[in-house]
Amino acid sequence: MAAGRAAPLYDGDSARGRRPIKCVFSQCPAAVRNEGFLQLYIFRTYAKIKAESTKKAVSEMKVAIASDHGGIHIREEIKKLLEELNIEYEDFGCDCETSVDYPDYAFPVAEKVAKGEFDRGILICGTGIGMSIAANKVKGIRCALCHDVFSAKATREHNDSNILAMGERVIGPGLAREIAKVWLTTPFTGGRHAKRIDKIAKYEEANL
Repeated sequence: MAAGRAAPLYDGDSARGRRPIKCVFSQCPAAVRNEGFLQLYIFRTYAKIKAESTKKAVSEMKVAIASDHGGIHIREEIKKLLEELNIEYEDFGCDCETSVDYPDYAFPVAEKVAKGEFDRGILICGTGIGMSIAANKVKGIRCALCHDVFSAKATREHNDSNILAMGERVIGPGLAREIAKVWLTTPFTGGRHAKRIDKIAKYEEANL
């Protein structure tokens, strides 16, 4: 390797054509001017920039949230999380613990997100299944049912999901908060995944 230059550090998987992050060696502090420390310096600098960018994007987000009678307690916990993250939101109900029909709450949230009035939506019912089925009937909606953090992260990175569904009878409030936070703060990776999302959109345009 030539003196004064470090191997490119890639944003994501370099084998799949991600763009390298360029660093001018002369601009790095003297303390990190060797190959090993330079790579670490670049990585940490990029991570800091990415975190600041994500924080800004999250704070500018608008979220629509709703639940049926089976999800009101977790809905209240997620609203607290949204407030902590300084995310603007609107609560679409329900406001009772008596039995209601989940499509009556899933459709309004899904339609608002599909129209671009809100950036994301969060839906909670007993299992999350009914809400996710109903939401995905709305054109342009990619609702993901998640009960673990890995799936929440993956569905944002790979599927660009715009609605999150969860089940209050499946997970507790602590895990629900973790899932929602990861889902809200994880950006879409794009690249090869964008091509797959485009195929779904084209099918919707032709058939729905």
